[in-house]
Amino acid sequence: MLFHISTKAHDAVFLDDDKRVREAVGPHLQRLMQSGKVREAGIFSDTRGGFFLVDIDTPEELFELFGPEVYANFALEAHPVTSMEKIGELLQRWATEGR
Repeated sequence: MLFHISTKAHDAVFLDDDKRVREAVGPHLQRLMQSGKVREAGIFSDTRGGFFLVDIDTPEELFELFGPEVYANFALEAHPVTSMEKIGELLQRWATEGR
């Protein structure tokens, strides 16, 4: 199951001033990227945030994957993602059903 995760640093987090945050978040992001669950990731150019496209089995797995290192320092917004192929199949089926 694919999820698009948007992240935004909490306003109280100043990575330049808070060595503790860098020490917690940096290594965790490396583990996250090496987990085999992240298909794509990047930073937004216009905000203090970024995104991850993760492939997980259950929504609850998000807590394990991102952990307290991310949840404590970033607001997360998660959206399940459906492929265009699946949507095309669904729309085609509805069309044949007269819906």
